[in-house]
Amino acid sequence: MNQRVKIICFLLLCVFLCWSAFNVTDFEGTRFEHVFADLRTSSKGQQPRTQTEVVNDEKLNSPNCIKPANADSYIICDQLPFQKPACRNNTNGLVPNIVHYIWIGNGTLKMYHYISMLSVVTNHKPDKVLFHIDGAGPQGDLWLKLIEQIPCLEIRKFEAPTHIYGKKLNDIYMRTDVARFQILHQQGGIYLDSDVIVLKSLDPLRKFPFTMGYNGVKGNGAFLAAPNSPFLEELLNGYKDLYKKESRALYFGCIRPRTLSLTRKDLPIHVEETSMHRPNGWVEKESIVISSYDLSDNYMLHIHPRNNKKYKGFFEWGADKIRVHDSSYGAAARASFFGTRDLVFLRGEESLARDRKPRKPIILVAHDTIRKSEENLPEFRDLTIVKNKHS
Repeated sequence: MNQRVKIICFLLLCVFLCWSAFNVTDFEGTRFEHVFADLRTSSKGQQPRTQTEVVNDEKLNSPNCIKPANADSYIICDQLPFQKPACRNNTNGLVPNIVHYIWIGNGTLKMYHYISMLSVVTNHKPDKVLFHIDGAGPQGDLWLKLIEQIPCLEIRKFEAPTHIYGKKLNDIYMRTDVARFQILHQQGGIYLDSDVIVLKSLDPLRKFPFTMGYNGVKGNGAFLAAPNSPFLEELLNGYKDLYKKESRALYFGCIRPRTLSLTRKDLPIHVEETSMHRPNGWVEKESIVISSYDLSDNYMLHIHPRNNKKYKGFFEWGADKIRVHDSSYGAAARASFFGTRDLVFLRGEESLARDRKPRKPIILVAHDTIRKSEENLPEFRDLTIVKNKHS
Protein backbone atom coordinates (compact mmCIF):
# COMPACT_ATOMS: atom_id res chain seq x y z
CA MET A 1 0.00 0.00 0.00
CA ASN A 2 2.76 2.42 0.92
CA GLN A 3 4.56 1.60 -2.31
CA ARG A 4 1.39 2.38 -4.33
CA VAL A 5 0.97 5.74 -2.54
CA LYS A 6 4.57 6.65 -3.30
CA ILE A 7 4.07 5.88 -7.01
CA ILE A 8 0.90 7.97 -7.16
CA CYS A 9 2.59 10.89 -5.41
CA PHE A 10 5.55 10.66 -7.77
CA LEU A 11 3.25 10.75 -10.80
CA LEU A 12 1.34 13.74 -9.43
CA LEU A 13 4.62 15.55 -8.84
CA CYS A 14 5.68 14.89 -12.45
CA VAL A 15 2.38 16.23 -13.75
CA PHE A 16 2.75 19.37 -11.64
CA LEU A 17 6.33 19.99 -12.80
CA CYS A 18 5.35 19.55 -16.46
CA TRP A 19 2.44 21.98 -16.05
CA SER A 20 4.70 24.56 -14.38
CA ALA A 21 7.35 24.32 -17.08
CA PHE A 22 4.75 24.77 -19.82
CA ASN A 23 3.32 27.89 -18.20
CA VAL A 24 6.73 29.45 -17.56
CA THR A 25 7.64 29.18 -21.23
CA ASP A 26 4.32 30.84 -22.10
CA PHE A 27 4.81 33.84 -19.80
CA GLU A 28 5.51 36.15 -22.73
CA GLY A 29 1.92 35.64 -23.90
CA THR A 30 0.46 36.40 -20.47
CA ARG A 31 0.21 39.32 -18.12
CA PHE A 32 3.98 38.94 -17.49
CA GLU A 33 4.83 39.97 -21.05
CA HIS A 34 5.85 43.52 -20.05
CA VAL A 35 8.31 42.11 -17.50
CA PHE A 36 10.14 40.17 -20.21
CA ALA A 37 10.04 43.14 -22.57
CA ASP A 38 11.63 45.36 -19.92
CA LEU A 39 14.30 42.79 -19.16
CA ARG A 40 15.17 42.57 -22.85
CA THR A 41 15.68 46.34 -23.15
CA SER A 42 17.39 46.87 -19.78
CA SER A 43 21.16 46.87 -19.49
CA LYS A 44 22.87 44.45 -17.13
CA GLY A 45 22.82 45.63 -13.57
CA GLN A 46 19.95 48.06 -14.20
CA GLN A 47 16.49 47.82 -12.72
CA PRO A 48 13.82 46.72 -15.25
CA ARG A 49 11.98 49.64 -16.85
CA THR A 50 8.23 49.84 -16.74
CA GLN A 51 6.11 50.37 -19.82
CA THR A 52 5.11 53.86 -18.69
CA GLU A 53 8.73 54.99 -19.00
CA VAL A 54 9.18 53.97 -22.64
CA VAL A 55 7.61 55.15 -25.86
CA ASN A 56 6.93 52.60 -28.59
CA ASP A 57 9.00 54.25 -31.33
CA GLU A 58 9.29 52.17 -34.50
CA LYS A 59 11.98 54.51 -35.84
CA LEU A 60 14.54 53.29 -33.31
CA ASN A 61 16.83 50.98 -35.24
CA SER A 62 18.75 49.60 -32.28
CA PRO A 63 17.43 47.15 -29.67
CA ASN A 64 19.67 48.69 -27.02
CA CYS A 65 18.03 52.16 -27.24
CA ILE A 66 14.79 53.61 -25.92
CA LYS A 67 13.04 56.93 -26.28
CA PRO A 68 11.59 57.97 -22.90
CA ALA A 69 7.93 58.95 -22.87
CA ASN A 70 8.76 62.58 -22.16
CA ALA A 71 11.44 62.79 -24.86
CA ASP A 72 10.87 64.60 -28.13
CA SER A 73 14.32 64.43 -29.72
CA TYR A 74 16.67 62.32 -27.65
CA ILE A 75 17.20 58.63 -26.96
CA ILE A 76 18.93 56.66 -24.21
CA CYS A 77 21.20 53.80 -25.27
CA ASP A 78 23.22 51.10 -23.55
CA GLN A 79 25.87 51.60 -26.24
CA LEU A 80 26.20 53.75 -29.34
CA PRO A 81 23.76 52.42 -31.99
CA PHE A 82 26.01 52.45 -35.06
CA GLN A 83 24.38 51.69 -38.40
CA LYS A 84 25.87 48.96 -40.54
CA PRO A 85 27.04 50.06 -44.02
CA ALA A 86 25.31 48.14 -46.79
CA CYS A 87 24.99 48.01 -50.57
CA ARG A 88 22.15 46.65 -52.69
CA ASN A 89 21.17 45.90 -56.26
CA ASN A 90 18.41 48.29 -57.32
CA THR A 91 17.98 48.82 -61.06
CA ASN A 92 14.68 50.70 -60.83
CA GLY A 93 14.81 54.31 -62.02
CA LEU A 94 16.35 56.26 -64.89
CA VAL A 95 19.45 57.11 -62.86
CA PRO A 96 21.84 54.22 -62.15
CA ASN A 97 22.18 53.53 -58.45
CA ILE A 98 25.90 54.31 -58.58
CA VAL A 99 27.52 57.03 -56.46
CA HIS A 100 30.54 58.93 -57.80
CA TYR A 101 33.16 60.81 -55.80
CA ILE A 102 36.09 62.67 -57.36
CA TRP A 103 39.42 63.18 -55.62
CA ILE A 104 42.13 65.12 -57.45
CA GLY A 105 45.63 64.88 -55.97
CA ASN A 106 46.31 63.28 -52.61
CA GLY A 107 45.70 64.54 -49.09
CA THR A 108 44.40 63.06 -45.86
CA LEU A 109 40.79 61.95 -45.66
CA LYS A 110 39.21 63.96 -42.84
CA MET A 111 36.40 63.05 -40.48
CA TYR A 112 33.75 65.00 -42.41
CA HIS A 113 34.80 63.18 -45.62
CA TYR A 114 34.43 59.91 -43.73
CA ILE A 115 30.98 60.89 -42.45
CA SER A 116 29.89 61.88 -45.97
CA MET A 117 30.86 58.55 -47.54
CA LEU A 118 29.54 56.59 -44.58
CA SER A 119 26.15 58.32 -44.92
CA VAL A 120 25.75 57.06 -48.51
CA VAL A 121 26.02 53.40 -47.55
CA THR A 122 23.99 53.69 -44.35
CA ASN A 123 21.14 55.95 -45.50
CA HIS A 124 20.93 55.35 -49.27
CA LYS A 125 22.62 52.00 -49.95
CA PRO A 126 23.88 52.23 -53.54
CA ASP A 127 24.81 49.42 -55.89
CA LYS A 128 28.34 50.79 -56.10
CA VAL A 129 30.46 53.65 -54.80
CA LEU A 130 33.01 54.67 -57.44
CA PHE A 131 35.87 56.75 -56.10
CA HIS A 132 37.61 58.43 -59.04
CA ILE A 133 41.18 59.44 -58.19
CA ASP A 134 43.75 61.46 -60.13
CA GLY A 135 46.95 60.93 -58.20
CA ALA A 136 47.65 58.97 -55.06
CA GLY A 137 44.14 59.40 -53.71
CA PRO A 138 43.12 59.85 -50.07
CA GLN A 139 45.51 58.97 -47.25
CA GLY A 140 45.08 58.17 -43.58
CA ASP A 141 43.41 55.73 -41.19
CA LEU A 142 39.88 56.91 -41.96
CA TRP A 143 40.36 56.10 -45.65
CA LEU A 144 41.58 52.61 -44.77
CA LYS A 145 38.59 52.23 -42.50
CA LEU A 146 36.20 53.18 -45.32
CA ILE A 147 37.81 50.64 -47.65
CA GLU A 148 37.18 48.00 -45.02
CA GLN A 149 33.62 49.13 -44.22
CA ILE A 150 32.12 49.73 -47.68
CA PRO A 151 31.73 46.42 -49.51
CA CYS A 152 30.85 48.03 -52.87
CA LEU A 153 33.62 50.66 -52.94
CA GLU A 154 35.64 50.66 -56.15
CA ILE A 155 38.64 52.90 -56.81
CA ARG A 156 38.88 54.18 -60.39
CA LYS A 157 41.96 55.98 -61.67
CA PHE A 158 41.38 58.72 -64.23
CA GLU A 159 43.09 61.77 -65.66
CA ALA A 160 41.36 64.92 -64.47
CA PRO A 161 40.78 67.34 -67.34
CA THR A 162 43.09 70.33 -67.62
CA HIS A 163 41.47 71.74 -70.77
CA ILE A 164 38.08 71.68 -72.44
CA TYR A 165 37.46 72.72 -76.06
CA GLY A 166 41.10 73.79 -76.18
CA LYS A 167 40.73 76.20 -73.28
CA LYS A 168 42.66 75.82 -70.04
CA LEU A 169 40.73 75.20 -66.83
CA ASN A 170 42.02 77.75 -64.34
CA ASP A 171 41.71 75.97 -61.01
CA ILE A 172 40.92 72.68 -59.28
CA TYR A 173 37.28 73.64 -58.82
CA MET A 174 36.73 74.05 -62.56
CA ARG A 175 38.62 70.82 -63.23
CA THR A 176 36.37 69.03 -60.76
CA ASP A 177 33.23 70.55 -62.30
CA VAL A 178 34.15 69.41 -65.80
CA ALA A 179 35.19 65.97 -64.53
CA ARG A 180 31.90 65.37 -62.73
CA PHE A 181 29.82 66.60 -65.69
CA GLN A 182 31.76 64.34 -68.06
CA ILE A 183 31.60 61.26 -65.83
CA LEU A 184 27.87 61.63 -65.19
CA HIS A 185 27.19 62.26 -68.88
CA GLN A 186 29.02 59.08 -69.84
CA GLN A 187 27.99 56.74 -67.02
CA GLY A 188 25.03 58.30 -65.25
CA GLY A 189 24.55 58.01 -61.51
CA ILE A 190 24.75 60.18 -58.41
CA TYR A 191 27.60 62.64 -57.97
CA LEU A 192 28.38 63.90 -54.45
CA ASP A 193 30.98 66.29 -53.12
CA SER A 194 32.92 64.75 -50.25
CA ASP A 195 31.34 67.23 -47.80
CA VAL A 196 27.73 66.22 -48.53
CA ILE A 197 25.95 64.13 -45.89
CA VAL A 198 23.10 61.96 -47.19
CA LEU A 199 20.16 61.84 -44.77
CA LYS A 200 17.85 59.33 -46.47
CA SER A 201 17.37 57.27 -49.62
CA LEU A 202 17.78 59.16 -52.89
CA ASP A 203 15.58 56.68 -54.78
CA PRO A 204 12.64 59.13 -55.21
CA LEU A 205 15.00 61.38 -57.22
CA ARG A 206 16.27 58.59 -59.47
CA LYS A 207 13.07 58.65 -61.53
CA PHE A 208 14.05 62.01 -63.10
CA PRO A 209 16.49 62.31 -66.04
CA PHE A 210 18.42 64.98 -64.16
CA THR A 211 18.15 66.38 -60.63
CA MET A 212 19.96 69.22 -58.95
CA GLY A 213 19.39 71.27 -55.82
CA TYR A 214 19.07 75.04 -55.58
CA ASN A 215 22.03 76.32 -53.60
CA GLY A 216 21.12 79.99 -53.21
CA VAL A 217 24.64 81.22 -53.90
CA LYS A 218 27.37 78.59 -53.98
CA GLY A 219 27.95 74.90 -53.72
CA ASN A 220 26.14 72.65 -56.18
CA GLY A 221 27.70 69.61 -54.60
CA ALA A 222 25.25 66.95 -55.80
CA PHE A 223 23.67 65.91 -59.09
CA LEU A 224 21.70 62.88 -60.24
CA ALA A 225 21.67 62.09 -63.95
CA ALA A 226 20.75 59.40 -66.43
CA PRO A 227 23.46 58.58 -68.99
CA ASN A 228 23.63 61.01 -71.93
CA SER A 229 21.59 63.62 -70.08
CA PRO A 230 20.65 66.52 -72.43
CA PHE A 231 21.03 68.93 -69.54
CA LEU A 232 24.59 67.81 -68.86
CA GLU A 233 25.38 68.03 -72.55
CA GLU A 234 24.19 71.64 -72.52
CA LEU A 235 26.28 72.39 -69.44
CA LEU A 236 29.39 71.00 -71.13
CA ASN A 237 28.66 72.93 -74.33
CA GLY A 238 28.72 76.12 -72.31
CA TYR A 239 32.47 75.76 -71.82
CA LYS A 240 32.93 76.61 -75.51
CA ASP A 241 32.43 80.23 -74.42
CA LEU A 242 34.72 79.89 -71.42
CA TYR A 243 36.50 83.23 -71.92
CA LYS A 244 33.47 85.10 -73.24
CA LYS A 245 31.73 84.65 -69.91
CA GLU A 246 32.80 84.61 -66.31
CA SER A 247 35.66 82.17 -65.99
CA ARG A 248 35.05 81.33 -62.37
CA ALA A 249 33.86 77.94 -61.16
CA LEU A 250 30.98 79.76 -59.44
CA TYR A 251 29.45 80.63 -62.80
CA PHE A 252 29.75 77.24 -64.53
CA GLY A 253 29.11 75.13 -61.44
CA CYS A 254 26.27 77.09 -59.83
CA ILE A 255 24.87 80.09 -61.68
CA ARG A 256 24.65 78.64 -65.18
CA PRO A 257 22.92 75.37 -64.13
CA ARG A 258 20.35 77.37 -62.18
CA THR A 259 19.78 79.83 -65.02
CA LEU A 260 19.34 77.00 -67.54
CA SER A 261 16.84 75.30 -65.26
CA LEU A 262 14.72 78.49 -65.29
CA THR A 263 15.04 79.50 -68.92
CA ARG A 264 15.35 76.25 -70.86
CA LYS A 265 12.08 74.45 -70.22
CA ASP A 266 12.88 72.11 -73.13
CA LEU A 267 15.62 70.49 -71.06
CA PRO A 268 14.41 67.70 -68.75
CA ILE A 269 15.44 68.70 -65.25
CA HIS A 270 14.05 68.41 -61.75
CA VAL A 271 15.09 70.97 -59.11
CA GLU A 272 14.88 70.41 -55.36
CA GLU A 273 14.59 73.94 -53.99
CA THR A 274 15.59 73.32 -50.37
CA SER A 275 16.12 69.60 -49.74
CA MET A 276 19.60 69.17 -51.26
CA HIS A 277 21.65 72.32 -50.58
CA ARG A 278 19.87 74.22 -47.87
CA PRO A 279 20.54 75.37 -45.23
CA ASN A 280 23.59 76.92 -46.80
CA GLY A 281 25.94 79.14 -44.83
CA TRP A 282 26.56 81.29 -47.90
CA VAL A 283 22.87 82.28 -47.83
CA GLU A 284 21.55 81.84 -44.31
CA LYS A 285 24.59 83.65 -42.88
CA GLU A 286 24.49 81.32 -39.91
CA SER A 287 26.82 78.40 -39.44
CA ILE A 288 25.30 74.92 -39.46
CA VAL A 289 27.55 74.20 -36.49
CA ILE A 290 25.60 76.57 -34.21
CA SER A 291 22.19 76.66 -35.92
CA SER A 292 19.41 74.11 -35.74
CA TYR A 293 17.38 73.87 -38.96
CA ASP A 294 14.57 71.46 -39.65
CA LEU A 295 16.14 68.75 -41.84
CA SER A 296 13.16 66.39 -41.77
CA ASP A 297 12.48 66.87 -45.51
CA ASN A 298 16.12 67.02 -46.57
CA TYR A 299 17.75 64.41 -48.75
CA MET A 300 21.15 65.72 -47.75
CA LEU A 301 23.12 68.51 -46.09
CA HIS A 302 26.05 70.21 -47.83
CA ILE A 303 28.22 71.31 -44.93
CA HIS A 304 30.75 73.64 -46.69
CA PRO A 305 33.71 73.55 -44.26
CA ARG A 306 35.25 76.51 -46.15
CA ASN A 307 32.27 78.58 -45.04
CA ASN A 308 32.74 77.40 -41.45
CA LYS A 309 36.45 77.98 -40.88
CA LYS A 310 35.73 79.48 -37.48
CA TYR A 311 34.26 76.16 -36.38
CA LYS A 312 36.53 73.78 -38.31
CA GLY A 313 37.36 71.81 -35.16
CA PHE A 314 33.79 70.53 -35.00
CA PHE A 315 34.19 68.77 -38.34
CA GLU A 316 36.88 66.54 -36.84
CA TRP A 317 34.62 65.27 -34.07
CA GLY A 318 33.87 61.56 -34.00
CA ALA A 319 30.68 59.79 -32.99
CA ASP A 320 31.25 60.04 -29.23
CA LYS A 321 31.24 63.85 -29.31
CA ILE A 322 28.78 64.42 -32.13
CA ARG A 323 26.12 62.30 -30.40
CA VAL A 324 25.18 65.19 -28.07
CA HIS A 325 26.08 68.19 -30.24
CA ASP A 326 22.87 70.14 -30.82
CA SER A 327 23.13 71.71 -34.28
CA SER A 328 22.19 71.15 -37.92
CA TYR A 329 25.57 69.53 -38.52
CA GLY A 330 25.26 67.38 -35.43
CA ALA A 331 21.86 66.12 -36.56
CA ALA A 332 23.18 65.24 -40.02
CA ALA A 333 26.26 63.48 -38.66
CA ARG A 334 24.11 61.45 -36.24
CA ALA A 335 21.91 60.41 -39.16
CA SER A 336 25.07 59.05 -40.78
CA PHE A 337 26.40 57.28 -37.69
CA PHE A 338 23.18 56.17 -36.00
CA GLY A 339 20.28 56.61 -38.43
CA THR A 340 18.61 59.21 -36.21
CA ARG A 341 18.87 63.00 -35.90
CA ASP A 342 18.01 62.75 -32.20
CA LEU A 343 20.59 63.42 -29.51
CA VAL A 344 22.05 60.17 -28.16
CA PHE A 345 22.74 59.78 -24.43
CA LEU A 346 24.18 56.70 -22.78
CA ARG A 347 22.81 54.78 -19.83
CA GLY A 348 23.78 56.65 -16.68
CA GLU A 349 23.44 60.05 -18.37
CA GLU A 350 19.68 60.30 -17.84
CA SER A 351 20.13 63.39 -15.64
CA LEU A 352 21.93 65.14 -18.52
CA ALA A 353 19.48 64.11 -21.24
CA ARG A 354 17.63 66.93 -22.98
CA ASP A 355 15.69 67.62 -26.16
CA ARG A 356 17.12 69.54 -29.09
CA LYS A 357 16.43 73.24 -29.30
CA PRO A 358 13.55 74.24 -31.62
CA ARG A 359 14.33 73.77 -35.31
CA LYS A 360 14.12 76.65 -37.77
CA PRO A 361 12.34 76.44 -41.12
CA ILE A 362 14.45 76.69 -44.28
CA ILE A 363 13.37 79.87 -46.09
CA LEU A 364 13.93 80.04 -49.83
CA VAL A 365 16.24 82.87 -50.87
CA ALA A 366 16.93 83.75 -54.50
CA HIS A 367 20.33 84.61 -55.93
CA ASP A 368 20.68 88.18 -57.12
CA THR A 369 22.34 87.28 -60.43
CA ILE A 370 19.24 85.42 -61.61
CA ARG A 371 16.74 87.46 -59.64
CA LYS A 372 15.09 89.04 -62.67
CA SER A 373 14.50 85.70 -64.35
CA GLU A 374 12.89 84.33 -61.22
CA GLU A 375 10.72 87.39 -60.61
CA ASN A 376 9.17 86.94 -64.06
CA LEU A 377 8.13 83.37 -63.38
CA PRO A 378 4.81 82.81 -61.54
CA GLU A 379 6.17 79.96 -59.42
CA PHE A 380 8.86 82.27 -57.97
CA ARG A 381 6.75 85.31 -57.13
CA ASP A 382 6.51 84.37 -53.47
CA LEU A 383 10.25 84.04 -52.95
CA THR A 384 12.09 86.12 -50.42
CA ILE A 385 14.55 88.02 -52.61
CA VAL A 386 17.85 89.28 -51.24
CA LYS A 387 20.79 90.94 -52.93
CA ASN A 388 23.82 88.93 -52.02
CA LYS A 389 27.24 90.27 -53.02
CA HIS A 390 29.79 87.67 -53.95
CA SER A 391 33.38 87.82 -55.13
